[in-house]
Amino acid sequence: YLAPRVYASQYRAVTANDYRGLIPYLYSNIDSVTAYGGEELDPPQYGKVFISIKPRNGNFLSEITKNEIKKKLKQYSIAGIKPELIDLKYLYVEIDSTVYYNPAFISDSVIVKNQVLNTLNFYSISSDVNSFGGRFKFSKVNTLIDNTNRAITSNITKIRMRRDLSVEINKFATYEICFGNKFHQKTEKYNIKSSGFKIKDISDTLYLTDNPINSINGKILFFKLIDNVPTIISSDAGTVDYLKGEIKLNIVNIVSTSLPNNKIEIQAIPESNDVIALKDIYLQIDINNTVVNTIQDVISSGENISATEYVSTSSYLNGYYTR
Repeated sequence: YLAPRVYASQYRAVTANDYRGLIPYLYSNIDSVTAYGGEELDPPQYGKVFISIKPRNGNFLSEITKNEIKKKLKQYSIAGIKPELIDLKYLYVEIDSTVYYNPAFISDSVIVKNQVLNTLNFYSISSDVNSFGGRFKFSKVNTLIDNTNRAITSNITKIRMRRDLSVEINKFATYEICFGNKFHQKTEKYNIKSSGFKIKDISDTLYLTDNPINSINGKILFFKLIDNVPTIISSDAGTVDYLKGEIKLNIVNIVSTSLPNNKIEIQAIPESNDVIALKDIYLQIDINNTVVNTIQDVISSGENISATEYVSTSSYLNGYYTR
């Protein structure tokens, strides 16, 4: 696999493709690697190549390993091009699927549910996802679910994407969270949802969401819940770019998070159900946050041909304010 790429580079690192071929040749403990030129950024950074690596074991490279790889790259890089090793960004796809089944073919719905989860787990380690440049293929997932067991008659499957923000506790900082996929936008607030956090001088648990200005841009809001009713605390906490799938938070001092490891989970609905991994984004399906429900298909089983007892499932995700 690597031989033609290394040969094509002539053992010189000039283009981004050269780096993609040479780095696994120089450092074997690599699961996936991506590289792109600084001219692709906005604003552009000429003379730089940005490299992101997913190691075989673990989620990130250590600083020692990064320095070792950069040292080895020096003998291949040409003058005027500076390689920059950056940590990869994980983009998670969460699946919410309701599966209809014919009880004439299988009596236990738990078997159907477990088989579907196994199918999704197998897909999560396929070459489609779990990589840089990966793509979650929605129609393929629907087909895989339907073909899991002959008892399955159909499925209503919804997806959301999530990024995890690691915050600097008790420090004033700004944050940028890039999904690399266009956000689906309703005209009202609460397209974007998060887990809880607290900021300096406010004792309540807060959450972030968006308030659309137009079809391209919006404001980020901080709010708290009182009897499950949102109360806005800050109406200008940052910005959101729906086309780029990018959230920027203004300077803020976060003192704690509801989740461990100083983490805030931020979710959005993609405009397209086919989710891609852009540049240094590494795509994964989060099986732990994947939900599978089962419902008897009373029409297919012949129990209720008139469909008066058929249980319909919404094709849209919940209207909750938070994760």
